[in-house]
Amino acid sequence: MSAPDPSTGPDPRARAARAVAACAPAYRGADLHYLGGGLDHRAFLARDLVVRVAAPAAAADVVREAALLRLVAAHVSIPVPAPRFADPDEGVLAYPVLPGRPLLGRTPPAGAAARLATVLRELHAIDPADVGTRAEVDPAEPDEWLADLTGPAPLLRIVHASRPRPASVLTLAHADLGAEHILEQGGVLTGVIDWADAAVTDPALDFARLHRDFGPAFLDDVLRAYGDDGPGLRERITFFARCAALEDLVYGRESGREEYLRAARRSLAWLFPGAAGAATEPPPAPPAGEGGPATHWSGVAGPDRDGPPGDRLG
Repeated sequence: MSAPDPSTGPDPRARAARAVAACAPAYRGADLHYLGGGLDHRAFLARDLVVRVAAPAAAADVVREAALLRLVAAHVSIPVPAPRFADPDEGVLAYPVLPGRPLLGRTPPAGAAARLATVLRELHAIDPADVGTRAEVDPAEPDEWLADLTGPAPLLRIVHASRPRPASVLTLAHADLGAEHILEQGGVLTGVIDWADAAVTDPALDFARLHRDFGPAFLDDVLRAYGDDGPGLRERITFFARCAALEDLVYGRESGREEYLRAARRSLAWLFPGAAGAATEPPPAPPAGEGGPATHWSGVAGPDRDGPPGDRLG
């Protein structure tokens, strides 16, 4: 018998079952199918309901996250999880599953850059005063991101040498807008999931993972449609994208998750031009039309890219 996972408590499945029985009686007794998780959560599917179990230390935060999701849903034009219930005693947030599959390992559909730019304009326009206590304020200090960053030494030197100044203006941001949290079905973006790390923070974080996962041309298209492409923003986007890619490289190796390792290796080519090949093996070319994980994870991503400073990477 394996030891309890300290990140999510002694028995996340039992916590999920108790919360469902207490807060959604119509689902009482439904089979709980494991969907995935990260260092700070586990998620299960009860019929059409995603049941997300937080780490004990963050149990009370599910109420805050539910309130934030309702606020965001009222301002953005893409579906986000609609909370069915939030149980702070068990640390459980539940919501109906969203259609679509994550874009991890896949090519974004036509029009995705403009669509995401619209969503980010809407999100970043939310007045932080209206956010209140629904989200923390995180200045995203570059020095803090560098404190625990690991990876190939030549690439770490580049990241340290390109440390930008912190953002002067903070906005509400998803703060983990990577391919694994963007859903697509039939050539249409169908949702953005996993808002646990949303914060009033540097808006560059919402572009950094798009740069990491989809490349510089996609980033150019997003920024052009977004309407802001200043040098300071670009510098911070590149810095955070490099940090995120290095963390994915480490996570993929340590976890054995080949799709994360493959994505990290591919992104190093454009994030560290001329240097990535000397620091790590050449990135493998994915087969044409390769998709993401076979498991249907709509409404919950695969294992989050957690680990210091992965509490921000989510």
